[in-house]
Parts: sequence; structure tokens; C-alpha cells
Amino acid sequence: MKILVAVDPSQHSQEAVRFVKSVEWPKKSELFLMHVIEMKDAPPLLPSGGPSNWDRVISQARGKLFTEAKTFLDRTKQEIFEERHLPIQSLVMEGLPGAEILQVVEDYKIDLVIIGTRGLSNVKRFLLGSTSDWVMREAPCSVLLVREKLSQVTMGKTSAKILLATDGSSVAMSTVQRLGLLRCTPPPKVTVAHVVGKPAYLEGWYWGKGKAEFQQLAQHMLEKAEKDGASHLEEISHAVKKLDMKVETVLTKGDPAEEIVKIAERSKAKLILVGSKGFMGGKPVPLGGVVRKIARYAPCSVFLVRPGRTESDA
Repeated sequence: MKILVAVDPSQHSQEAVRFVKSVEWPKKSELFLMHVIEMKDAPPLLPSGGPSNWDRVISQARGKLFTEAKTFLDRTKQEIFEERHLPIQSLVMEGLPGAEILQVVEDYKIDLVIIGTRGLSNVKRFLLGSTSDWVMREAPCSVLLVREKLSQVTMGKTSAKILLATDGSSVAMSTVQRLGLLRCTPPPKVTVAHVVGKPAYLEGWYWGKGKAEFQQLAQHMLEKAEKDGASHLEEISHAVKKLDMKVETVLTKGDPAEEIVKIAERSKAKLILVGSKGFMGGKPVPLGGVVRKIARYAPCSVFLVRPGRTESDA
């Protein structure tokens, strides 16, 4: 397994590092530590001697940023290696963080990107940063968006709770497999949730049929969806129990993204796992709106699980 951790000195990024140190990664895993420098982070440039000195001053400023970044990555690498003896490669890039992260994902065939994302303390909802949102939308692999206290899930905290959101698709089993990374003592409590939403196409059907027929069809479809959802929850919860984790299930109706966020808030979850198709016909599948809403408004970390290329196309 190839894991890319995008790091910087911020608090949410350091929580991502704490999480990496606390996980028993699969054998033969490789870790890539990445930091992206931007010239806007350089101190004000005040060249002396006229415009001819600009190139030299800019080169010196860039060199200082690279040196500081390398020192920071070396320190972070040593910190992780003391806990997890993994092959670790450090990468210092320059450019737009989102674009550089996605390029590294492609170049090194990364399986999981771990990136910190901050929440704004003066609003109820957390908002994704542009880099986090970009990577989540475009990366062809799984992405873990780290918010505060995620490491509690894997450090044996008794209050650690995980919400596994499932939509009834085949991707759900891949999500359970990723859940297996988070084994600890005592194990976290897992809530497996499925939300039954009204199919959008029913509205169009309503205008072509009578009200009574529409209500009858809608009720029939809702009952079937609830029955299928309950069956799917039983299947997924059984798979989670095999990981020796305590499980409870929630079957509800409404807008899927809104309901998942509400369940996460009520249960005080530290992490939401949600699946999304990775590839179809060898090409990446665009990220759905439900998953994006969950990631954007979730009060905790979000693990977006995308199956690998062979898993999705199988």
C-alpha cells in the first residue's frame, strides 16, 4: 500500500501525522511525505542594487524555502519512523498544492492520500479548504481528510466512534476493508448507517400520471428501498463484526448527505467512512454530490474510500 501524507507545520496537518504514527499499516506499505512550497510564503523581497538583482534575490528566497521544507520533512520522517518502521520518502515540490499532490498521486501510483483540513471556529459547520476539496474531487484513489482528534480512534480511546455510511452499492465492502486499518484496543464503536432517499425521477413521473397512482408507486418504491436497505445493513454490520468491532445500525429516510451529517453529530463520531466508485471501464468516476456534501459539512474527519482500478472494474 502506498500512502501519501501532505504535511505542513499547521495543527491539522500535525494531527494527520499523529494518525499515521498510530496505525498498523499493511506489510510492505510505503509512505511518502510531501510538502509543497509557494513563493507567496517567502518573506518580502527587497533587492538592492536595482532590477538586475531580482533573479538572485528570488533564487535565494526559493532556496531558503526548500531548505526549511527539507528540514521539516526530515524531522517529521524521524518522528514517524520511531513509531512505524516503514520505507519513507520525502518530496518537496513547488507550485499549487492541489495540483502537485495530484501529480504525485499519478506518478507514484498512490493508494491513499492523507491531508489535513481545517475547520473555522466561528461557524457551526466546518468548511473544506480549496486544496482539500480539489484533491478529494480529482484523486483517483482513497482520500482521508483529517480534522482534529482523529488519532483518538486508533490510540485506544474508549470514546472513539466511527460512522460508516453505506448506500447499498458494491463499494461498501471496500469501505469495510479500509475500516480494518483502524483496529485498536479497545476497539472503536461503529455505527453503520443507510439513508433511503426519494428517487429524483419520481417528480417527473408525477406530472405524467395522476396523484393517486404517483402516491401508490412512491409508497411501493419506498417500502422496497427500506427492505433492501435493512438487508444491506445486516450484511455490512456482519462484515464489521468480523473485525471484532461493536456495531449498531441506523436506517433512516431523507436527504442522504444531510442525514449522515446529523447522525455524525448526534453520535459524536470522530470519523466518517464513505465509499465512492473509483474506476469504470478503466477511467476515474467523478465524485458524487452526496459524498462532497458529507465531506464539506461533516463535523469530523472523513475517509473517502475509492476502490483500486482492478477492484472497481472487476
